[in-house]
Amino acid sequence: MNMSQAQRNQSAAIAAALLGGGITVAWYYSRYLRPTIETPLESSPDVPIREVDCSQSQTTKEDTKLRILSPGTISIVHASITGTCEKLARQLYTELSLLTTSNRVVQVGSVQEWDWWDELLNEDDEDDVKGSRAPLPVLILLLPTYTNGTWPPFAADTLERTLQDVQHDWRVQSLPLKNKLQVAIFGMGSSEYDDTMGRPARECVRHFQKLGAKCLLRLKVGDDAVGDHAKETFHQWNMELQRKLKVGKKEVETKDLTKNGGCACGEESKPNGGCHKHAEEPLEVMEERAEYESDDEDEEDVEEPTVMDLEDMGNAMASEKKQVGNGEPREMVTPRQAQQLKKEGYKLIGTHSAVKLCRWTKHQLRGRGGCYKHTFYGITSYQCMEATPSLACANKCVFCWRHHKNPVGKEWRWKTDDPQFIVEQAVQTHVNMIKETKGIPGVQMDRWKEAHTVRHCALSLVGEPIMYPRINEFLSELHHREISTFLVTNGQHPQAIESLLPITQLYVSVDAPTKESLIAIDRPLFQDAWDRLKQSLVSLKNKGQRTVARLTVVKGWNSDEVSGYAKLIALGHVSLVEIKGVTFCGKSDASNLNMSNSPWHHEVVDLAKTLQAELNRIRETDNAVPQYDLACEHKHSCSVLLARVDQFLEISPEGERQWHTWINYPKFQELAARHEADPSFTFHVKDYTAPTPEWALFGAEEEGFDPTDTRHRKATKQPKYTQYDDRGIPTHDHTGQPLAEEERQRLFELMEARMREIGTGSTVTELRGGAKEIQDASLMFRGLVVSI
Repeated sequence: MNMSQAQRNQSAAIAAALLGGGITVAWYYSRYLRPTIETPLESSPDVPIREVDCSQSQTTKEDTKLRILSPGTISIVHASITGTCEKLARQLYTELSLLTTSNRVVQVGSVQEWDWWDELLNEDDEDDVKGSRAPLPVLILLLPTYTNGTWPPFAADTLERTLQDVQHDWRVQSLPLKNKLQVAIFGMGSSEYDDTMGRPARECVRHFQKLGAKCLLRLKVGDDAVGDHAKETFHQWNMELQRKLKVGKKEVETKDLTKNGGCACGEESKPNGGCHKHAEEPLEVMEERAEYESDDEDEEDVEEPTVMDLEDMGNAMASEKKQVGNGEPREMVTPRQAQQLKKEGYKLIGTHSAVKLCRWTKHQLRGRGGCYKHTFYGITSYQCMEATPSLACANKCVFCWRHHKNPVGKEWRWKTDDPQFIVEQAVQTHVNMIKETKGIPGVQMDRWKEAHTVRHCALSLVGEPIMYPRINEFLSELHHREISTFLVTNGQHPQAIESLLPITQLYVSVDAPTKESLIAIDRPLFQDAWDRLKQSLVSLKNKGQRTVARLTVVKGWNSDEVSGYAKLIALGHVSLVEIKGVTFCGKSDASNLNMSNSPWHHEVVDLAKTLQAELNRIRETDNAVPQYDLACEHKHSCSVLLARVDQFLEISPEGERQWHTWINYPKFQELAARHEADPSFTFHVKDYTAPTPEWALFGAEEEGFDPTDTRHRKATKQPKYTQYDDRGIPTHDHTGQPLAEEERQRLFELMEARMREIGTGSTVTELRGGAKEIQDASLMFRGLVVSI
């Protein structure tokens, strides 16, 4: 039986619909619902850490959130990185909640708490929306600027990607948000990075405009690098936002004009001040003229003395950063930063320096052990002053225990204090803090008296000391007082390293093995940070004195790709390699770290051994690369030292090995004085070494703890187990006695059950906000304690 033409057309239409629907379902499944299959990894040193992205599956309060397009809602959404945008969002939420009427509901949350594809395209029932007397929904976004002007990674994976997809999806109608959503956007950033500050916020405005959303008010961007600019700008923006919302009334103002008749939404103005929101325009026309303009003329009824045009902001900020009103360079530390630093225990000196009493100083004053520098290099911890001549830094490292309360900058542009003044005040302030320790229980009076004479200076407190333009004069002043110098730099100023005078020991922090991981973990201001780090390491090769590559191990962030570390270390032929586990210093808005990111000492040891093997592998093809060996360890600090065999190891005719990682400090001062008197005089590493005691050596029973001190443990708690086998199963109890075979078998079965649950090896779980949580069944017994 033949089908009629109409029947054939109808059948074809049905088939096409079914096919299209199938394609749509398949596309949506592959795009959003396809599960990730995890493959168990065997526990092996060569097996990389497994990464699992659980950022979309974490339990949150998102079920309690109203839809973004629900009438009457004011949704305040932030993409906070360091906590600033979240704090502003919470502040705005509190204010609007108190001021709004019953026909509005205010909610606040992170950008990750909504499914943006669903929120922007699937609104409430159309009949309910039309019948509602509530005003149009309002979306308020607070977006910070990430590295190189990009979106924060979690915001890019959610909101930015959705905006791009919706905008270019052929199945979505033109201007899908027209007459459905109103937006207000505030950006945050730091002009210290580059001219990309505020780019995510500007791009977000463009995206929403192209989707038809109405802009309530002009975009503002706060600069965190210029005094209280961000705070003042947000205040002005907030006041204008509340005026636009007409808090307490039913509707939002529908048309906003600038003083000169231009459109106040930020889009290019139409003739006679018309707004593109009130005209029917094809999307392609909008795309052609969507170049965002944010000139911010003052409105007649609002005085905005502290808010400036984005076009003029760069010049104005540069001027403000370099000088104050009288033409003099401004002071580095703002009152707000000073308050935060003082709260954390810093003693500020002048306009850009500080000292702080190290906890190891107090430990050794009480005879409870010294720091790792005491174990590795023989410093006296209670005679060591921790200081910096520059509170500013060129990085915002995720593991920084200073929580980014200090200034940032690429170059010096502030007032410059006299180096002699800084040293005098630093020593005096440090000694005053020593005097205050007299009343601490257990302080040994002979050490307390000796501590009044500073013999060492660790220039690693906060900031980047080498940025200080008179750093050589500062170091010379320390040497004149017979104070040894340990200077740590982030490797972002290679020219300063090359011009640095000989010091006791010069460090370069090597925080990541690749360019990508360096950007992620250091968050540098310099766009060429990777090249600067490599050049800094090359600059160490010809220094002549002791040089150190310092590796801070952060599990889940920079603990893999050891071969990359080896290649970097090989560039500088450094004397020593310090491998130290990161210390978790508590939760901070400026950091994504948690306790699981801190490695155990045995993990740091394993990494050190792997690094040594990688360096030996490089030597097979490049004989110029020095040979390194495990020299010292300090278990209390989770630290291991690799040292050059040719500089620090002596082997007697009988074959006995003797390490010389300690420093002959009087000899160094003598050599430094000769060089200052005659710059043509040079000296080298071997000229001021000293023998390393047995207790400080790698593998010693003392594990780097000085036996002249007394190990102190909390009176009520001790580690439940003291020794473990290669699998991580405890073998000895808290008293050091071997466990019974039955108990060891029980613990083995518990570990086996845990491995069946989470797999073998380490698993990195990506959490919301960029945090990474590490799970490893072999570590399950390590942190247990027992009450005594």
